[in-house]
Amino acid sequence: MHNQRFFSYLSLFTWFMIILVTSENLLLMFVGWEGVGICSYLLVNFWYTRIAANQSSISALLTNRVGDCFLTIGMFGILWSFGNIDYATVFSLAPFISENIITIIGICLLIGAMAKSSQFGLVKALKKLWCDSGFFWTLIFAGNISNALESVGLVHLTNPVKFQRQGIYQQEINKLADSPKWQFLNQFNHKFLEWFIGFSEGDGSFVVSKGKTVFSIHLHLADLPLLYEIQVQLNMGNIYLNKNSAIFIVKAKKDINTLIEIFNGNIFLRKRQIQFENWVFNFNKKNKFNIEIKSNQFNPSLNDNWLAGFIDAEGSFLVSVCKTKIIQRFVLGQKDAELEFLYLSKLIQGYTEKLKQHDRIVINYLKLDTLIEYLNNHKLYSIKAKSFEKWMEIYNIRKNKSSLEPLDYKQLKKSASLINSLRKIS
Repeated sequence: MHNQRFFSYLSLFTWFMIILVTSENLLLMFVGWEGVGICSYLLVNFWYTRIAANQSSISALLTNRVGDCFLTIGMFGILWSFGNIDYATVFSLAPFISENIITIIGICLLIGAMAKSSQFGLVKALKKLWCDSGFFWTLIFAGNISNALESVGLVHLTNPVKFQRQGIYQQEINKLADSPKWQFLNQFNHKFLEWFIGFSEGDGSFVVSKGKTVFSIHLHLADLPLLYEIQVQLNMGNIYLNKNSAIFIVKAKKDINTLIEIFNGNIFLRKRQIQFENWVFNFNKKNKFNIEIKSNQFNPSLNDNWLAGFIDAEGSFLVSVCKTKIIQRFVLGQKDAELEFLYLSKLIQGYTEKLKQHDRIVINYLKLDTLIEYLNNHKLYSIKAKSFEKWMEIYNIRKNKSSLEPLDYKQLKKSASLINSLRKIS
């Protein structure tokens, strides 16, 4: 009798549920969430001539609206805190956001789930939110939502996650510099500082804008977690998001002074040293300081992290697979760095070449051993770490097999395609 209406409601419910569970951001999730709520009301009230059905549907609808208010507050809190509502961005940034903010957001999401289920049982409410979006639990495992769950009594669930994250992170923070070179900056991890200097010589900018002294690093949005790692390690600066990029900016006087201490006398590239000198000169002039520029006495070695940082900034792991031919090599590029690249090429067993105005170091497949040994002992932090991982898979397959089968070439081509995709955004 009412089959068409019933199956129309059911199909609409299924459609909104698909939107909810396949959405890539909070806005689409909210559309699916609301659609499921309305369809639930229609299905509960299917027998509209029955008073009990009318009362239950209206009660559920009103309760859901209360939950939606808190869910909306939580969503706006995420947009305000993260500057984005895409799941990938939010989940990658969650470990770096204040726990107090995440606590408030978590409680709002929790109340929204409870109201959606028209109940106050926490276990069922959490299960409901997990089934509907998975968002709350993902924030839990990001490591910052523990306070929100502790406030509602779920201590045992979250404490292992919280303490494990804090323990790992604290090991890094508590490493005091054991080299005289870094004694004046012993609150930092000196290995990270070596990496940071190398990375900054590749991707950093010593900016003088309208008389202001600013330091910045501009990266693709895929490397946003790296910028937050830098911000946390140095305990300075702000991060701003654009459509496809992110920028780390340091402006505060005390932070610029700290950066000068980090870079002073430790810059390898001559052109960067000149930029740094002009940068410090402007800082001295504006603030009436008299910071002296130290003579550059630093040369990278295979025992420090400078080269890893520079590779994160300017290195490329290249693979080309064409039928039965494989070309695999590593390339390091920089403009106006001929003398420095002669030194580096001897260090990592490569050769130099000129491509337009850029100097390059190229290492072919047969001479990659020195570079690979170095990178196995010195961590890459950027998205190039993933490129290196896939690049090494290809290298190991080639090394361990005397002859390659057609299936091997197919696998290698797939890995090479992924490496090239990562290279385009790094």
